[in-house]
Amino acid sequence: MATLDHSQISSTQKASVAVDQRGRGHFYQHLSMIWTYVILIVLSLIVLFPFIWLVTSSLKSEFQYYAIPIQWIPNPVQISNFVEVFTQYSFAHYVFNSIWLAAFAVVASTFSSALVAYGFARFRFPGRNVLFILVLATMMLPNQIMTIALYNIYKSLGWIDTFLPLMVPRLFGDAFSIFLFRQFFLSLPREIDEAARIDGCGSFRIFWNMVLPQCKPVMIVVAIFLFLGSWRDAWSPLIYLSSDANRTVPLGLLFFSNPFKSVDPQLMAATLIALVVPVVLYAIGQRYIDSGVALADLK
Repeated sequence: MATLDHSQISSTQKASVAVDQRGRGHFYQHLSMIWTYVILIVLSLIVLFPFIWLVTSSLKSEFQYYAIPIQWIPNPVQISNFVEVFTQYSFAHYVFNSIWLAAFAVVASTFSSALVAYGFARFRFPGRNVLFILVLATMMLPNQIMTIALYNIYKSLGWIDTFLPLMVPRLFGDAFSIFLFRQFFLSLPREIDEAARIDGCGSFRIFWNMVLPQCKPVMIVVAIFLFLGSWRDAWSPLIYLSSDANRTVPLGLLFFSNPFKSVDPQLMAATLIALVVPVVLYAIGQRYIDSGVALADLK
């Protein structure tokens, strides 16, 4: 009987110890989670600090902008900074130019990249792999290396200070877009092409009616990348565009000035406006970016 009581006491003690260990485990788990959230919040604030400064500065007056110590909350709020950006500095025209060039890049380069990628993925011809490697190698060349040669060519054609140097190259595709499309096309079964060819479809009709409609996620990813690349491009417009009427948003921000007063609050407002388009575009297409990159398996 004593042995039974002793075993019962031992079992009770073991159960109590197990409960205590489980409780301590939950406590340390919650403590670790709290510390994780604290660290993430602190790091997020550090990352968001420039953006918070940008937003508050765009709503300040000139006196508040240069105030020491820093006045974080504008009082009063200067909404007029955003109005002046469009009424006094022709920023609406710069936005229109950027949207036009970005839209052209999306349409022209998406189609041409998909067409080139279809050729690399579906047709067998001598030197196919070598040509594809050469296409990928162009991604390793900075634009600055070819600037002088391209400038001389465009100048001889009379294209300087026109949109043609920014638009015509889009007709020949984009190396990274070609890579994404090709990887996706390789994942599609060739039976689709064979069945369509039996029905009398030619190569272009197969591409247009059978293959292209199936690559919607990759097309959206490519379109977003091309739009953002054109929207934030400052180098090419700086080299080839000189007149104020042809300036894009990056050039408008670069030459944002007024000889009679400081325009830093207005510059912050213009910068915030320039950020709205890519932020909204990424927020809308985020799920397509994730699924599109996953579908275009990097193999």
